[in-house]
Amino acid sequence: MSEEDHPALDRARAYAARLTATVQAIFPNALPFSARHYNGRVSIATWEHTSDGVRMSKQPLFMKNRHVATWKLTMLADLDWSSSFLKITKSNFSLSANEDSTPLVRYEFDDSMRSAPAAHWQFHAERGAFSAMLSKARQAGKNVKPHSLSSVHFPVGGPRMRPGVDDLFEFMVRECGVDTLPTSTDAILADRSDWRTIQARTIARDMQSEVADVLQEYGWGVTPPEAPVDPPAKKFLTSW
Repeated sequence: MSEEDHPALDRARAYAARLTATVQAIFPNALPFSARHYNGRVSIATWEHTSDGVRMSKQPLFMKNRHVATWKLTMLADLDWSSSFLKITKSNFSLSANEDSTPLVRYEFDDSMRSAPAAHWQFHAERGAFSAMLSKARQAGKNVKPHSLSSVHFPVGGPRMRPGVDDLFEFMVRECGVDTLPTSTDAILADRSDWRTIQARTIARDMQSEVADVLQEYGWGVTPPEAPVDPPAKKFLTSW
């Protein structure tokens, strides 16, 4: 399959353009996102050209105009079960200080994850009391890493209720205190509204009977189609 042949590519490019508009309304000197057929899959990221080709790149963060940190956001995209809408199947976010290449925090989502929560935060920090608790779990035969808090996955809502990129952006703005543009608040709120609307519509498509029941309770007239669409299994209801 050539780069231009993937059915999700055009939609991924449109999403990358919207994402670019959002980050460039929030952060000074934000780099543009783009989508490309990379290593056999549609990837959304910021990119840089090297002597070996192209690779995913990091974004700069500033405090009082001084470059102090970087962040990186990458996504894999495909079409959903209906082949009509773009679906993010995997995303990775990391925040790193310039003084240390090890990330400070990471947020990851992987719709195919089985060994850890599909959506989770990981914190690259240590605390003695937490390590002591993990050591006891290890002694009890549990499969944990007692001296590595970064190996602990903190679940955050699964495939449907997980944070949107707007939450990642506001985390950096509010909790980390990085420089922003005057348009940052409006950009974050607009992106959050779009994301949650899309998620609500997606849940409605996946749970049509349940949505119809609720609408009828509120007085809506709902007529089922002659040939009902059969959504896939609702794994998001029980997946970690």
